[in-house]
Amino acid sequence: MTVNTYHPSHHVNHESKAPNAAMENNEDIIRIMPTTDDLKKPHSDQEFIERAMSEERSNHKNLIASSRDELPSVTVNGVMIDRTDIAQELQYHPAANKEDAVFLATQALVVRELLRLAVLAEPSLGISAWQQDEEQAISNLIDKNVQATIADTATCERYYQQNITDFKTDPIMSVRHILLACAPDDGDERLKLKKNAYELIEQINNDANPSAQFIELARQYSACPSREQGGELGVIDKGQTVPEFESHLFKLDKGLAPSPIESRYGFHIVEVLDKQPGIQMTYEQVSPAIHNKLSQQAFHQALCDYLFTLANEANIEGIEMSLEQENIFRG
Repeated sequence: MTVNTYHPSHHVNHESKAPNAAMENNEDIIRIMPTTDDLKKPHSDQEFIERAMSEERSNHKNLIASSRDELPSVTVNGVMIDRTDIAQELQYHPAANKEDAVFLATQALVVRELLRLAVLAEPSLGISAWQQDEEQAISNLIDKNVQATIADTATCERYYQQNITDFKTDPIMSVRHILLACAPDDGDERLKLKKNAYELIEQINNDANPSAQFIELARQYSACPSREQGGELGVIDKGQTVPEFESHLFKLDKGLAPSPIESRYGFHIVEVLDKQPGIQMTYEQVSPAIHNKLSQQAFHQALCDYLFTLANEANIEGIEMSLEQENIFRG
């Protein structure tokens, strides 16, 4: 079974990033990772529970219904999952098609019913705990039965060494360009513009003042609004431009690129004004993030094992819950 987590993306002020790139990047990593205390909060547990089955093998053949348009009849230990509840649960399980959405929604309600029955069977909880606060009762049940291994220093250091490239900041580049624009499906025009791009590159290289010539040609020929600034795009890091442009851009060294870069927009004559390579962060800088990541991973594994046990011990009819424990979590 696979458990999903949300990794928020962070938008960085690139103008202030360079002087303290390693520290800012480290703070971003630490900020998105939950602490051990966070993992114990009821709302956090509830999110894990609701998502615990969301990446099951969501094949609608595992779901028994008399037609594609019907909601299924599913029972857990003889208790039927209310079809109205399934219909309401659908909104929380977007999927590629209706069958998959119904499967995921039904499966989530089966998990909740398994947890409800486990709360009722737990002597320290029981029906009174469920009636008083369902979410707190589930949280208490998980605290009692899900014991995650906390990663020690040796494990964290080993993870760092095995994934060391993941803890390197992206390079930062200061770039200007001249865009010779063309529609992506106009083959003849693209051949013409590619030749023109090489001619402009040669013209810049042969000029007594290449920088001034680049600015002049940008203002004269570029189809990008940056032509008003002599083609300057400012500071760029990964993820800011279209992939086909970026894949070539970050391989360039400082100076005028000898060949134009082709993108969906046309051909780009590119000059790298400055390039700051990525910074390798030390283990000390990222150890809190690694510790929290591995703790979260261990919690997911333990939670999956517990849900797997509950499902195996129950009599579930109407849905085939085929768990894939080996894919429980991907960081």
